Amino acid sequence: MDEVREYGANGFRKHQVVVETGDGKWANPIPVEFIKDSIEQSKGLKKGEKVSIDARISGREWQGKDGVTKWFTSISGYKIQSEGGAPPSSEADSSSFETFDEYDDGVEDDVPF
Repeated sequence: MDEVREYGANGFRKHQVVVETGDGKWANPIPVEFIKDSIEQSKGLKKGEKVSIDARISGREWQGKDGVTKWFTSISGYKIQSEGGAPPSSEADSSSFETFDEYDDGVEDDVPF
């Protein structure tokens, strides 16, 4: 787990947690970012603790000076639930994310992961 970091003059804060999702044989570390109100939940996590994280996946396009286009994907966590069933210390308001999904048709799909 990283420390909570602050970026830029506007005081943007981010806490990155690397979640291990492997089966023990194959490692599958996934970095999850917590921002704004969600940071309070992620700060209480301990290494080795089993949790479920509700998150949003977002992507962005970036073009370098060489003209090559690259794509970046980020996972932003907004809710943490202990696998033991204990409620999180404080639940983040999902409105803390400034996102808009132009492809959202209001139908929830079950994603197989």
